[in-house]
Amino acid sequence: MIRQYLIACVLIFAAGNAAAQTPEPLLFDTYDVLQLTMPVNFDKLCRPWESPDCDYTPTVFEYQDGNGNQQSIPISIRRRDGWRAMQAHCQVPTIFVRFSAEDTVGTPFEGQSTLALTSHCGKGVATDTDRPLTLPDDFESYVGNEYLGYRLYNLVTDVSLRVRFVRITYANPDDPRRDFTRNGFFAEHFKDLAARMGAQLLAQTDFDPARLDLNAADQLALFNFMIGNTDWSIEKQENVFLLRFPDGRDVPVIYDLDMSGLVNAYYASPSPDVPVKKVKHRYYMGYCHPDMDWSALFAKFSGLEGDIMKTLVETPGLGRGDRRESGAYLDTFFDTLDSEEARKTRIIDRCHPMP
Repeated sequence: MIRQYLIACVLIFAAGNAAAQTPEPLLFDTYDVLQLTMPVNFDKLCRPWESPDCDYTPTVFEYQDGNGNQQSIPISIRRRDGWRAMQAHCQVPTIFVRFSAEDTVGTPFEGQSTLALTSHCGKGVATDTDRPLTLPDDFESYVGNEYLGYRLYNLVTDVSLRVRFVRITYANPDDPRRDFTRNGFFAEHFKDLAARMGAQLLAQTDFDPARLDLNAADQLALFNFMIGNTDWSIEKQENVFLLRFPDGRDVPVIYDLDMSGLVNAYYASPSPDVPVKKVKHRYYMGYCHPDMDWSALFAKFSGLEGDIMKTLVETPGLGRGDRRESGAYLDTFFDTLDSEEARKTRIIDRCHPMP
């Protein structure tokens, strides 16, 4: 009897110990908001467009694990290119975050080597007063809507970048009064998506229209029409990259959605190559081709309407007004799909010749 009691105690202890050692969910295995702190002084962060030898700057991610313990992961960060990386435009730029494999074992970042972090961009606090004040920031809704855009594209196709929403505190090592907390999100690295899909990431110059997966290209074009995005090109690989699959198909993948009508950023404008003046004015930029099955394409997106609206409701970082505005904008897309005449005049008749 005593032996059985001891065995039971050992088993209970082992089970409890195993539970305590349960690894953290990996970064893209959950949609829970990740809380992080990162010490950084963006004013001192190297600018690649000014310094050709600009390197990564070391810092850390600090977070609380599932057991309530504080954890710290060494990382290094570097500004990305583009409008939001410019100091004149954004106090908090978009950045690349680099990890060492040995530092991420047992953490949500295990298996990650480089990640893109999209920030809120705008100004953080006013420090020219006796009591620093948080400044109003429209960029928070931009982050939420751009994150939503990626999540919606995940609904359209698995060949899409995964994202994870974060609430991140930027701790200024030189002046704690300038610490502030804002929204952001991580996006999967292009190479990681390629590896996950068993595909090859193509160079920007590698575009062969004969290899293009036309069904995937059609989906991408209608998705961009849905969110009011004209800042893309498959042929030029502008905010699009190509994955070559073992069967020879080249599948396009979209990224950088901040110029879309869904985000509706104050700085956004349509592509100069299209005849619309506002980002909320949709313009179809897909290719025309003989095998085009418009009915199947429209049916797929119509069938996703419920999931799309559900995802909108569940997306963090959006206020009630943001959800109402984004929901109304998406509703107008589905109104177009519901009208045979609108589908023809606004989409079918607007397709572009294959390159």
